[in-house]
Parts: sequence; structure tokens; C-alpha cells
Amino acid sequence: MAKRLFLHVGMPKCATTSIQAYLASQAEALARRGFHYTFAPGERIPDQGNATHLANALITGDTARAWPLLDHFLRSDGNVILSSEYLFGVSRGAIAQELVARIRQAGFDVGVICYFRRQDLWIESDYKQHVKSGADWRRGIVALLDERVEKQVLNYNAMLLNWARIVGHDNVLAVPLRPEQGPDHAVRRFLEALDLADMLPDGSASPKHHNVSPPTGLIEPARYLKRAMLDRGLSMPLVQQEVDRFFEVAPRLVRVPQRRFLLTHIRRQRLLQNCENSNAALARNFLGGVPAFDMVPDFDELSEIPLGAEAAGILAAYHVDGQNGLRRRSHLLRGLDLLKRSVAGRRIKS
Repeated sequence: MAKRLFLHVGMPKCATTSIQAYLASQAEALARRGFHYTFAPGERIPDQGNATHLANALITGDTARAWPLLDHFLRSDGNVILSSEYLFGVSRGAIAQELVARIRQAGFDVGVICYFRRQDLWIESDYKQHVKSGADWRRGIVALLDERVEKQVLNYNAMLLNWARIVGHDNVLAVPLRPEQGPDHAVRRFLEALDLADMLPDGSASPKHHNVSPPTGLIEPARYLKRAMLDRGLSMPLVQQEVDRFFEVAPRLVRVPQRRFLLTHIRRQRLLQNCENSNAALARNFLGGVPAFDMVPDFDELSEIPLGAEAAGILAAYHVDGQNGLRRRSHLLRGLDLLKRSVAGRRIKS
């Protein structure tokens, strides 16, 4: 029987980190069952999959780095799991065909596992990641949405068809993620694809959430803060430090807006209408005709408040309350200093 190599290709913001964390934590148990989730020596990155460097090398065309990395994984005497959300973009290039050809030459059958979320929910998670991470992103969510639409990122059917042409339709597993699914659903479906469902039996402890986003109401103020610092030429590490501090401190200083979404209801409706045909094709081609999602977005009155005005108010309150807090802290420190001096003086006199 041929060995199998599973390419877990993301998508980004689709439980990828949770799946990777589970695979890493259960690597020994997986190996005992004949599935190897390993890292090349010196190539492990915190909270990243084992194929991160391989995927980056493939995307950038650095085959001098990519193929030795791949060879490391192909030395396994059992099945192999390679996971990176960056593999999501590899299917568009001819490099994916050579990748699969090399895997097959080493004696493996190839399967692709891809998770995805409804497009309006996914783009909001994608935008939050751009703001909170070390990415040099300064524009608003509509600009990111337009860029993703232009590059066909939200056409899940087209992306999966690219993989299907390379590995075969029956070797592509498409997993839609929906809000009502349990917290362990993504990991459970992954193990089912490997015929290892018993490793996470019903009623067992659910995997922990990873890479949790800050409150939606703080995202746009953080983006304004990030943009202002980058425009002034501050280094990215310093900017990241201040953004992290904002997400940590702001909830204690300001009333965080309770909006659920960054996009208005009408814009989310239009986005889903534009994705209607590709999602219908996705259902026909990869889901046995079952629709992937409920295509009616929720309405949230608080999410209709303009982002700009709301963000400006939050930043103003953060600045004023933050300065007041510094003053109060300064007064407190001066008071403590005086008290210490007073006590020390009494000790000397006595």
C-alpha cells in the first residue's frame, strides 16, 4: 500500500493554528499510528505549521531551499502531514505541479485538506490579522476586500479546482467552517480525514482556541494608531509593541464598542451575492451538493455606526484617560516616595 502525504493548505484564519497546535502536541501519538508531523531541524516557528518555510520557499520560487526541505519530510517511512496556511497560495503556480510530482516520485499518494469560512466572516478575520500582526497594512477593510476579490482569494471553488487538477478530485477534502459548529470541529474533521477519529472521542476535552482576535470595536482604532506610527517612520517592532499595548490597556480605559462586524450589513450582503455562483459551484464540485453556508448575513445595529467616527472617539478617550492615568500614577509614586523618606528620617532620628 502506498504511503500518503496530506497537504493541509489553510485557509488562513480557518482554525489553522488550532489544528497545528493539536498536531504538534500529539506528534508522538500520531507517529505511533503511522502519521508523521515533524519539523526540519532548526526550522520550527512558534504557532506556525511544519511546512511554513517550505511554503514560503515555494511561493518565492526559491527551489534551492524548497526541495531539500521537502526531501527531509519525504524520508519518512510512514504517512506524512505537511501544514501551512501559506500553501493556500501555492496552487496557482506551476510550482505546485512539481511539488506533487516530487512527492509522488518518493512513493506517496497526495491528498489536500482545505478549510474555509463564509466570505464576509473570513475577510473580517483577515483584516483583524492584518491590523494586529506585524504586517505593514495601513488601509481600511474595504481596500483589503477589493484586493482579495481582485486576486480571486474569495473564490474557494476556483482554488480547490486548481488543486483538484493536480492531485485528483477525489483527493481534495473541503471543510466549511460555520459559527454553530463546536470548538473541536476543525480538529475532529482533520482526524476523520486521516481515519483517526478515535484520537478525539466524543465528550473529550475540546482543543484550546488559538490566535484569538481582540474585540471588533478596537480593531479600527488600532489600525489608525498603527498607520500614524508607520507614517511617522517608527520601526515595525516598536509599532507592534504599541499596538499590543493598546489592545491590552484600552479595555480598562475606554468603553469598548460592542459592534459585531466591521462591514455594514449592505456591504456584507453585496459580497455574498457576488460569491453566490462560486459558492454554488463549490457545493456541486466538493460538497456533494450540500451548500457550504447560510448565505444570509446577520444584521447588527451597532455595526452600522461609521467606523471612522467611532475609532476617533475611542482614540481620544484612550489618550485622555491614559494621560490621566499617568498623572495619577505619577502623584501616587511621589506620595510613596515622600512616605519612604519620612519613615527613613524617623528611623535615623531614633
